[in-house]
Amino acid sequence: MSQLTKNLHDFIIENKSNITDEWLSKQFLEDPKYISSNSEIYLRKENGALIEAIASIYVQDPEEYQNYIDNRAADVAKKRAAEAFPLYESIRSFRSVRKTLWKFVQIFMDQNNGTVTTQDVSAWSDSMNTAFDYIIESFAKHHHDHTQQILTSQQALITELSSPVIPIKEGIGVLPLVGNIDFQRAKLILESTLEQCSEKKLTKIFIDLSAVPILDTMVAQQLYQLLAALKLIGVEPIFSGIRPELAQISLSLGISFSDTKTYFSLSRALEVHTNLYVK
Repeated sequence: MSQLTKNLHDFIIENKSNITDEWLSKQFLEDPKYISSNSEIYLRKENGALIEAIASIYVQDPEEYQNYIDNRAADVAKKRAAEAFPLYESIRSFRSVRKTLWKFVQIFMDQNNGTVTTQDVSAWSDSMNTAFDYIIESFAKHHHDHTQQILTSQQALITELSSPVIPIKEGIGVLPLVGNIDFQRAKLILESTLEQCSEKKLTKIFIDLSAVPILDTMVAQQLYQLLAALKLIGVEPIFSGIRPELAQISLSLGISFSDTKTYFSLSRALEVHTNLYVK
C-alpha cells in the first residue's frame, strides 16, 4: 500500500458526512418517499458504515477485509429482510453510493494532480468495484437466506393454523381440514399432524374432510400415507366427510380405507366414538 493510497483512504473517511449528504439528496430526488419512510439518522449511520467498509479495502488485508464485509453484510441483510425492505431498493442504493463515492475519489485526484498516475487510478477503480461487487453479492446471499428463513417460519405457522389438531378429550383430537388441498399442503398436513399428535399425546384423531371442495389423486395418496403413518405411531385415525369422488379416486388408485373407520359427518363420528354429539 502506497502513502498516496493511504491518503485516499483518509480523505474518504474525512468526507464521510459530505458523501452521505450528497447520496441522500440523490436518493430523495429518485424517490421522495425514501427519506420520509426511513429514519434519516438511521440512514446516515448505515451509509457511513458502508463508506468505511468500502474505504477499508485500500488499507486492509484482503482476507481480513472479506471477513469484515461478510459479517457486516450479514447483519444489515438480516435487518432488511426482517423489515421486508425490497432487495432491488438496496441494490439501487449501492449503485448510488458507488457513483457518489467515486466522485469524491475524483476530487481527491484533482487535488493531487501531478502525483496520481494512471496506474493509481486503475488500481483504485478496480479495488472499489471489487469491494462493491463483493458487498452486493454477500448482502444478496444473506438477504436471501434470511428471507427464506422468515418464509419457512411463516409457512410453518400458516400450516399449523390451517391444519390445527384440536384436543376435545384426553387422548382424542379433531383435525378439521378446510379449503383446497394441493400436493404441497397435503405433505405439510402430514408432517404437522404427526407432530401435533405426538405433542398432544393423542391415541385417536378424527380427520374431517367435509369442507375440502376438491381432492385429486396425489392428495388422496398423501391422505393414505397420513393414515398409515398415524397407525405406525399408535394413533387411530377416523375419517369423516369423505365424499363419493374421493372414494372413487381411492378405488381407482387401489387405495383402500376398508380397515379405517369412516363416517359421512363429523358429528356422527364423534357421537359413535366419544359420546359427544355436535349439531
